[in-house]
Amino acid sequence: MKKFVLFVAVFVLFQQWHTVRDFFIPPKDYSYLPATYVTMYSTEWCGYCAKMRAFMERRNIAYDDLDIEKSAQAKRNFEALGGKGVPLLVVNKQVVRGYSPDRVLDFLDAIPTESVKTN
Repeated sequence: MKKFVLFVAVFVLFQQWHTVRDFFIPPKDYSYLPATYVTMYSTEWCGYCAKMRAFMERRNIAYDDLDIEKSAQAKRNFEALGGKGVPLLVVNKQVVRGYSPDRVLDFLDAIPTESVKTN
């Protein structure tokens, strides 16, 4: 029974590793960036879109979320970017396809702080 409880504890810890890691090593706060730096083309039913939304909320990343099934303009922009699947993000004018939080952070970290307009 102890081995089973230990197994379940390790499994839950592994599943929630990002939360545990963020507790011990707080992530960088991107709240100083306006939403104009990140645009996400998504759908309501997409699981990876939901994961990307949760990731960006944890990191305080402001973004514009455009549903390609609800907006004809969003669909046209998505297709113009060569969109074949969601989520598709435009981060600081760079395209990120799929759930790729590390690439999003790389592109956000490349933004010089002095170039960000604060109002």
